[in-house]
Amino acid sequence: MKIYPQPIYDLDELARYNLHIHTAFSACAQPEMTAKAIVKTAEKAGLVQIALTDHYDHFDRDKDYLAQMDALKIACAEMNPKIKVLFGFELSCYGVGKFLEKDETNQALDYRLVSCNHYDRPWWDKPEDKSPRGCAVHTMRIVKSALESKRYDCVAHPLIGRFCRHLEDRTEVTKAMTDNELGEICELAAKTETALELNTGAVRGDPALFRRLWNLGREVGTTFHYGTDAHSLGYIDTGRNLPEIKKILA
Repeated sequence: MKIYPQPIYDLDELARYNLHIHTAFSACAQPEMTAKAIVKTAEKAGLVQIALTDHYDHFDRDKDYLAQMDALKIACAEMNPKIKVLFGFELSCYGVGKFLEKDETNQALDYRLVSCNHYDRPWWDKPEDKSPRGCAVHTMRIVKSALESKRYDCVAHPLIGRFCRHLEDRTEVTKAMTDNELGEICELAAKTETALELNTGAVRGDPALFRRLWNLGREVGTTFHYGTDAHSLGYIDTGRNLPEIKKILA
């Protein structure tokens, strides 16, 4: 789904949208993350649009996941929310050309967020070369594959090495990516009309990467989406970390 008619580079405007929120259906989220509580919290924070994006982590459970999404739709409809709610998932491109969800499931979603670097999942394709550069090359190949597929609306926490847990300093993964390589990814994202996520936790965890992506992306017309990756109610309000994000990206 195209969230804006054209790319927006005003962080105050981007932060009116929180497009990465987990509900209690995600095992990693707090039990308080019910549809009703999420919507009420988002309304109180002054957001205009949110996306519910639970993890999509199992093979051949499409029917179960779609039923889960339908339950969230019913719960939200009962409240008559004042904000727009998108129903989707944090999908998985777990290797080059490897997509966890079926095509018909993909098409049934309002919002298709995709992770390309959840190496903590046991079934995720792993780089043979475990060096920072090896992890960087592997991650970039998967991201390019997701972008070229044109299946997705946005790449979640793009390119970060957070899940390469064998490395002591996981920012070494993105330091091993050249500006030319990042520029090519930004250009491909713009060409395929796929957004890159300004994930607040990822931006804070790897400021140098996101300064590079923000600057390169704006040069070539890349779309960015804002998401807090909220797993608890306290992280739904995008204003919580916005001043820090502005300083990092300045």
